[in-house]
Amino acid sequence: MSANGVAILGGGLAGLSASLHCGAPVYEADDRAGGVALSDTIEGFTFDRGIHVLQTQNQAILDLLQELGVEFRLIPRNAFIYSHGTYTPYPFQINTAGLPLGLRAQCVWHFLRRGRHGPPTNYEEWICRNLGDGFARTFLIPYSEKFWTIHPRDMTYEWAGSRVPQPSIRQVLRGAVWSKQTQIGANAVFRYPKSGKGYGAITNALRKRASRLHLGHRAVALDTNFRCITFSNGTKVHYDVLINTIPLPDLVALCPDAPESVRAAAAQLWTNSILVVNLGVGRANLSDRHWVHFPERHIPFFRISYPHNFGPELAPAGCSSVSAEVSFSRHRPLDRGSIVREVIENLIRARALGKDDPIVVQTTHEIKYAYCAYDKQRTAAARVVLQWLRSKNIVSCGRYGLWTYFWSDEAILSGKKAAETVRSGNASDEMANVG
Repeated sequence: MSANGVAILGGGLAGLSASLHCGAPVYEADDRAGGVALSDTIEGFTFDRGIHVLQTQNQAILDLLQELGVEFRLIPRNAFIYSHGTYTPYPFQINTAGLPLGLRAQCVWHFLRRGRHGPPTNYEEWICRNLGDGFARTFLIPYSEKFWTIHPRDMTYEWAGSRVPQPSIRQVLRGAVWSKQTQIGANAVFRYPKSGKGYGAITNALRKRASRLHLGHRAVALDTNFRCITFSNGTKVHYDVLINTIPLPDLVALCPDAPESVRAAAAQLWTNSILVVNLGVGRANLSDRHWVHFPERHIPFFRISYPHNFGPELAPAGCSSVSAEVSFSRHRPLDRGSIVREVIENLIRARALGKDDPIVVQTTHEIKYAYCAYDKQRTAAARVVLQWLRSKNIVSCGRYGLWTYFWSDEAILSGKKAAETVRSGNASDEMANVG
C-alpha cells in the first residue's frame, strides 16, 4: 500500500486534526479513534476517559469546532478540594475560610512572605516562590506528588504557567475570612459538548472529517531508511513523510535502526498512568459539583468528577455518576486487586457517596500513557529523540508525539501545525514545543 506521500501514525486528537488539515490517511491501532479523548456509554451512563473539559480561548479552535458542528454548553466551574475533612472551593489559595484557623494563618503569612525565595530551580521551589510555603505544604506539594507519583523537587516547572492559578494578595486575604468561589484560573468557565455523547463528541466530529481512517492498524516495525511501516495485520505502508502522534518511547522501539543514544534518551521518557473507576449510582442529585481534588495521601484517588453534572444526557433519569482517578507509575505501583474497593470505601468516608447509595454500574478504564512527566531528564531526552526523527522525515505532534503537557485544544492545534510543517518542509514548529 502507498500513503501517497504522507502517513499519520495514531488517531488521537492530534492525528485526526493533522489529517483534516493535510488530507493524509490515519493508521490507528485500536478499533476506535480518539485515544484518551473518547467517551464510553454503559447502560445509559456516559463516562469520559478521565475528566475532560474545553477551556480554550483560542478563537481558531472554537471556529473549527463550530464548523465541525460541535455545540457546547458554557458552564461556570463548581469545583472543590477535600482537605482536613472539609470541602473547600477551588482554587484552594483563595478559599481557605473553612480550614482550621491556625492553618489559614500559616498559609496567608507565608503567602505574604513568598518573595523571600530566590529564583526557582525546580517545581517545588516554583510553588513556594509563587504561593508561599503554607499553600505549598498544605495542598500543592502533596497533590503534585500524588498526581505525578514523584516529588515536585524532582520536576521542572516550565509547564506550570496557567495550569496553576496564581491569586492576588486581596483574593488570598478575602478567601481566608470569607470562602467564596472566585472565578480565577483557565477553567473558571468551561465548555462541554451538548450532544450527550460526552467529550468524545469532539473526537467524533474530527473523525468524520479525517481522511481515510484505518482502524486496527497496530505498528510493529518502522524502517526509517526505506520509509516503511509494518502493521500487525500484515499491511505495509510506504511514505515520504510520516506524522507521528504515538508515544515517543513506543515509536523508537519500532525502529531497528535507531542509534543507541536515541534509544537511551527514549528510555528516560515516562508518564504517569491513571486508573479511572466509574460508578453509575441509582440515586438522583448525588452532588452538584463538577470535580473535587484530593491531596491527602491516605485517599487513593487524586480527583473525582460527577459526569451527570456535565449534561443531563450523561446518566439515566433519576441516576447520578461519579468517576475517580487514581495515578500510578513505576515509582508508585498500583494494587489492582483492591483498588476498586478502596475507592468506594474512601468515596463513602469523604461523603462523596452515600453508604446506602445503590451502585448500578461499575467499570474501570486504564490509561497507560496519561501525563508526560516533567522530570529533569525530560527536555534533553525529548530533544534528542525529536531531532533524530526529524532527520528521518518524521514530524511528531500531540501530547505524546512531542512529550509535552497539552490540553485537548493544544493537541488539535499541534496536529494542524504538523500538517503545515509537512506542507512547508519546515520543522521549526514541532521543535519549538520541546523545552
